[in-house]
Amino acid sequence: MTVPCEILITMKRAMRRNFKNMYGSTLRRRVGPKTMRICIAVLSAILVVGTAGVAFAMRFNLSTAGSLELLLIVLIALRWGRIPATIASVAAVFCLNYLFMPPIFKLTVTEPENWVSLLTFESTALLVGALSSKARINAAQADLQRQRTAKLYELSRAILLLDWRNSTAGQLASLIREMVGVESVDLWVIYDPARSSTDHDDLLSEDSAERTYCEGRDSDDLDLGTSRRVLRLGTTPIGAMVLRGWNIDSLLADAVASLAAIAFERARSLENEKRAEASRNIEQLRTAVLDGLAHAFKTPLTAIQTASSGLLAIGQMTETQTELVSIIDGEAGMLNKLASRLLQTAALEAKQVRLSRSKFSAVALIESLMQTQEQSVRSRIEVIAASPAIFVEADAELIRLAVLQLVDNAVKYSTVGSRIKISVAQGDVETLITVVNSGVTIRAEERDRVFERFYRGADAVRGPAGTGLGLSIVKKIAEAHQGRTWVECEGDTTSFVFALPNHRGVSNG
Repeated sequence: MTVPCEILITMKRAMRRNFKNMYGSTLRRRVGPKTMRICIAVLSAILVVGTAGVAFAMRFNLSTAGSLELLLIVLIALRWGRIPATIASVAAVFCLNYLFMPPIFKLTVTEPENWVSLLTFESTALLVGALSSKARINAAQADLQRQRTAKLYELSRAILLLDWRNSTAGQLASLIREMVGVESVDLWVIYDPARSSTDHDDLLSEDSAERTYCEGRDSDDLDLGTSRRVLRLGTTPIGAMVLRGWNIDSLLADAVASLAAIAFERARSLENEKRAEASRNIEQLRTAVLDGLAHAFKTPLTAIQTASSGLLAIGQMTETQTELVSIIDGEAGMLNKLASRLLQTAALEAKQVRLSRSKFSAVALIESLMQTQEQSVRSRIEVIAASPAIFVEADAELIRLAVLQLVDNAVKYSTVGSRIKISVAQGDVETLITVVNSGVTIRAEERDRVFERFYRGADAVRGPAGTGLGLSIVKKIAEAHQGRTWVECEGDTTSFVFALPNHRGVSNG
């Protein structure tokens, strides 16, 4: 016997109406999840009993009624899940037993084969219900994953189009509200709290972003519809995010937090890049100005030094006049030397220096350079080398200038009368020229900055006069040779190391 189409249509319409009633937005807000589950279970049992009554009234046989009940159980499993389907299957067994198995209207079974039929029906109903419920769950998860992926894709695309000149937090909060579907968003970053965004009045409340960062843990509140996430770059926390008023999806919240952290870090990187570019432009301008000034100073200084030297050579001056002209000559020479340093620094900064490489003995170069120093300086210097035949391939004039700057720095900042040691050592990769002096050491936080142009440490400012150019020239010369330089301090000893890479053909002789 076939099932009339009218019955199926009636059942479908009834299920739609009941589904809308159960899952309507108004009812969802007024009843809790537990009450909702109980209502669905009761409705499932009522639908099964009603279907059995209709089948009995239309005089269907056991086979047709059982097929109809099985179809209904499958629909319930697909729509509402495994538990309502299980309750419906139990109710169906009782209805089939009561209405379609002799003796009718009694919950007893006289024939053994009827017991088998009931057990088979119940097992089939439970199995089909479980499979249908699983299929429903898988379909729901797949749909949720598609929605989540679509939201994240759109959010990531929108983040790429952010206007990085304006507030990143404000723009990001608007995007999250629009694309994720939340009522309000709080964003807070540790390195720039002023640029954070909040839709909440009390920043220190329990669910504020700053409070979430301080607690350092992620959490979800299903009752309040609130998700709290710490923004992390790798394992390093940089801020926090709070989402309020949404259907909580933990995985989506985690992904949004990761995108927000990346967006903040990108904005920070772009800002640092702009600052670096601005610094480079300023540095280039300053280099050009110093270059121009140095060139402008050289001509009058040369004339002054020539005139003063001529007056000293002619003589015929009083003792006072000779002393004054000597002072002019000495200071003019110092200014001329400073202008030359400025020109050398500008050329090194602009990478305009062309190295004139040659193979020479580093020890011999240093010893000859020391012979040009004043006796008071020369007597304090000790050159240490395992062998005089330590050869390097470099620009001899620039290496001479670098060593001279290191010695000049050591003389200025060492204890009066203390020894200054210059050691030369050659390894497999580098040749090291180390200038060691005793006196006030350089503070740990300043050791990387002493090679910056015009930088003078806190202790150096209170010491002898200087320009802050010497060590920067040393660093530029090392870099021009693809070498490096650094400073080491231990106790009252300061060591400046100038390292030159060994080239092919250069060895200990």
